Amino acid sequence: MLLPKIMPTGELLHRAVPHLYPRRGVAVGRLPDQRQQKTAGSGVPASETPWVSLGGAPVKLMDAEGALREILDRAAAPDGPPLGVCSANLDHIRHFGTGSRWIGTLDPPGPVEWLTLIDGAPLATEAQRITSKTWPRLAGSDLIQPLLAGVAARGLHLGFLGGSEETQKLIAGKFATERPELAVVGWWAPARSTLGDAAASRKLAEEIRAAAPDVLVVGLGKPRQELWIAEYGHLTGAKVLLAFGAVVDFLAGNVRRAPLWASSHGLEWAWRLMLEPRRLARRYLVEGPEAYVKLRTSSSCILERRTRFSTTGNPVPEPVPSRAPGSFVPVTEAADVAVVVVTYNNADDVGPLMASLRKEAAEVSIKVVVADNSADERTVLELAHHPDVTTVRTGGNLGYAGGINAAMTVAGEAGSYLILNPDLRVEPGAVTAMLRRMKEQGAGAVVPVLLDDDGSIYPSLRREPGVLRALGDAALGSHVKGRPGWLSEMDFDPESYLHGHRVDWATGAALLISAAAAGAVGAWDEQFFLYSEETDYCHRVRDAGFGIWFEPSARMWHERGGSGSSPQLAALMSVNRVRYAAKYLGRGRALAFRGAVLAAEVARLNKPGHRDAALAVLSQRRWEALPHATQGSRAGMP
Repeated sequence: MLLPKIMPTGELLHRAVPHLYPRRGVAVGRLPDQRQQKTAGSGVPASETPWVSLGGAPVKLMDAEGALREILDRAAAPDGPPLGVCSANLDHIRHFGTGSRWIGTLDPPGPVEWLTLIDGAPLATEAQRITSKTWPRLAGSDLIQPLLAGVAARGLHLGFLGGSEETQKLIAGKFATERPELAVVGWWAPARSTLGDAAASRKLAEEIRAAAPDVLVVGLGKPRQELWIAEYGHLTGAKVLLAFGAVVDFLAGNVRRAPLWASSHGLEWAWRLMLEPRRLARRYLVEGPEAYVKLRTSSSCILERRTRFSTTGNPVPEPVPSRAPGSFVPVTEAADVAVVVVTYNNADDVGPLMASLRKEAAEVSIKVVVADNSADERTVLELAHHPDVTTVRTGGNLGYAGGINAAMTVAGEAGSYLILNPDLRVEPGAVTAMLRRMKEQGAGAVVPVLLDDDGSIYPSLRREPGVLRALGDAALGSHVKGRPGWLSEMDFDPESYLHGHRVDWATGAALLISAAAAGAVGAWDEQFFLYSEETDYCHRVRDAGFGIWFEPSARMWHERGGSGSSPQLAALMSVNRVRYAAKYLGRGRALAFRGAVLAAEVARLNKPGHRDAALAVLSQRRWEALPHATQGSRAGMP
C-alpha cells in the first residue's frame, strides 16, 4: 500500500503561495506586513501559545506554520472533537465581541472546539500592543491554498458547503486542472431557508456525514457560518470545519485578492470596499468604527482559553425513576426543576399548562408551586384537580414579583426554578433543552422561544434599557425593525431566534433560573408590581456574575395579554420603566430616560391608555393610584 507523501508544513506553504512563503533562507520580493519579520509565534509550542481577548473575542496567537500544522493534524486525527476554524477581523468582533449578540457562543464547552486566528491589521496591531510582540495575520484566504495542498498531501477528503451552485462549478473546474490530486467528496449549496430550519439543517448535516469529508470548507458568511458550525458541525462527521466565508468566491475567481501594496499597508478592506461598495459599505463605514472602539477598549491578555463565562451553574440532578410517569414531586423532596406559577383569574389556563408540564415530568423530576392572587376561588378549585400541585393563597394581589416570592418560600430544594406565566403551553422537550443549555454553558438563567397563537415567533429578547434605546423606541416603535441595536431595546432580528446565545434579558413569561443564581440574587423586587420585574431580576443575575442564555430548541406557546389591559396598566408599564432607570442609571441618565419615555407616550396620545401614561410619567404623585400590592379581598387590579 502506498502512503501519501507528507511534506513539512513550511514546504506546503512555499509550494502553495511561494510569493508569501519562501523557503527558509531564501528571500523573494517584499512580503506583506505580517510576514516581513519573524513573528513571536514562530517555533512556540502549541501548548504555550497564548490566547488574547480582542474586543471580547478570544483569539489564539500563532504563526502560519503552527496554525497549518494544528489544523491538518486535527483533520488526520482518528478521534477527538471537531475543530472549527475562523479568522477574527472587526466584523468578527461586531458579531462575537463584547456586547454583541453572539458573544460566548463559540466558547467551550460545546460539541465543536474553536480555533480563532487573527485576520485584519487592527487586530494584529492590538495583539502587538497587548503582548509587546509581533503576530501575523492569518486570513482564511491566505491559509486556504496551503491547506488544500496539505489535504491532498495527507490523502484527506474535502467537502464544500456554501456559495452558489455556479460558483461551486467554477471551483470544481479549476480543481480539475490545477489540483487534480484533491479528493472532493461533496458540494452543498443550501438555500438560506434550509440553514434557518433546525430539521433541514440536521438533514443537511446527515447528507454531509454520509459523504465523509475530513475537512469541510464552510462559506456561508459571518456570523451564519460560525453559528451553523457551532450548532450542527459535530453532526457532519467532519474533523475540521473551516469558517472561511470569502474563500469560495476567491477560489472561483469571482473576487480578486488585494494587491501586495494594499495588504501590506492594512488596506485590504479598502480594496474590497472598492470592488463591492454596495455589499460592504455598511460593514466597513458604519459598523466598523463601533467594532474598532470595542477592540481598543475591551482587549486583554489571557493565559489560557476560558472554559465558560460562569462556572457556578448548578448541575442537573439525575431524574428520580421511582415516581409515576407524569406525576409531580412533592415540595418536601428535591427535584430537577421547581416550576413557579403566579395566577390571577386563570382558571381556564392552569389545566392546559399542567397537562403540558406532565409530559415534561416523564424526562425530569418536576414539582409545581402556584401562587394565586385571585379574588375568587375559581383558579384554586381548578387546581384542586391536580393534587400533586402545591397552591399558595396569597390573601390578596401581591403582583407578579410578590407572587413569585410567595411561591419560592415553599418551593423547597431544586436544581433550578422555572418561572412560568399561567397562559403558557410547554412543548415536549422544552424543559430538558433549557436544562441542557444551563448545564453546558454554566448559565444562571435560560429563556425559551415564545410562540404566538398563529405559530409565529414573538420577539421576546431584549437589550439592557438605555437612553438611546428609549429614544429609538419612542421615535420608531416596532417600525424600522432593522435599526441598530443601540436604537432598540427589542431584538427584532429573526436570526436571533434561530441560534442559542447570551442575552441581556427577555420577557418574564418563562425564565429558568439555576439554584446558584437564585440563591445569589435573592427575592424579586416587589416595587415592580407588574412589568419591569424581570428586567430588574435579570440585571441582578448578570451583576452576580451569571450569564443569561436563549435556547432556540425550547418552545412555549404564549397567549399574551393574560394580565389584561387598561389605561392604568399602560401607565404602570411606563412608570416602572422610569423606576428601573432610577435604580440603575444614575440621576442624570435616569432623567433623560424619563424624558424619552414621556416622548414615546406623547407621540401616541391618540391611542388608548397613552394619555394616562404620559400624565403618570410627568407627575410622581399619580403613582400611588396605580395598581399595587394589596391584601384582603380587593384585587388591586383595575
